[in-house]
Amino acid sequence: MRQLRAIAMLCTFFLASASAKIIIVDKAGSGQYLTIQSAINAAQANTDTIRVYPGIYNESLIVNKAIVIQGSGYETTIITSSNNPTITMSAAAKMMWFAITSSGGNGANLPAGTITNCVVSGCTALGVYFPSNSTGSVKNCVLVGNAQYAATGFQDYPIYAGRVTNSIAKNNNGGGDQFNTLGGLTYSAGKYGVFISGASNNITADPQFISSTDYHISPTSPCWDSGNPSDQDPDGSVSDMGYYGGFDAPVFPIVTEVRIIPQSTGVQIKAKVRANY
Repeated sequence: MRQLRAIAMLCTFFLASASAKIIIVDKAGSGQYLTIQSAINAAQANTDTIRVYPGIYNESLIVNKAIVIQGSGYETTIITSSNNPTITMSAAAKMMWFAITSSGGNGANLPAGTITNCVVSGCTALGVYFPSNSTGSVKNCVLVGNAQYAATGFQDYPIYAGRVTNSIAKNNNGGGDQFNTLGGLTYSAGKYGVFISGASNNITADPQFISSTDYHISPTSPCWDSGNPSDQDPDGSVSDMGYYGGFDAPVFPIVTEVRIIPQSTGVQIKAKVRANY
């Protein structure tokens, strides 16, 4: 009986894996959907991944199921709206590799879910808002040039106001850079307010972006190898703070291991590479 149960469980696993699918969004028409929201509506929770091709997507998103949504880089994949907010995430979803902005309010409200390796900029209110008892998180993001705070939480419940890790805030709230009222701000860069509970390992130095639109950091940046020591960049080093840090950093193939094998007529070189795009 135990063997039969094991076989049945294995079959269930393979069926579940087989049902997972990649959904392509391309406003130019080469994918299954023209809008991100229509793909979200069609996606199956816990299995599906949505890949969004380059373009400016003028829509306000409701992410209410546990899916993965991948952009094609903040430089080319922009989600924008005149709504407040542009994105509401209420499930354990993950969104990565986008630029997010709003001309009508907050960039994102996060009752749940994770925004990772994104740039949230130019919002007319907050970059990211964590409501009361949020389980949401922001990781390895850049929050820049938002009219109010880079990220804030519900002021009466700072301990439950979300988690921000390995992220950089710059020129928010009129230049103050603030993170504010956050209960889990760790290993991040930016000036922040006095209503923080449990903040640790943060810095207030200039992150030294390459330019005002290029969010690579220079090797002399205080954000280099300064993220949470338990997180890694794709090359195996300690995570940098910001968009190009962490395991989900949007990288082209990089060499992670090289083996040199002596041969009778020379050497053989084998290499392992990793890429997220």
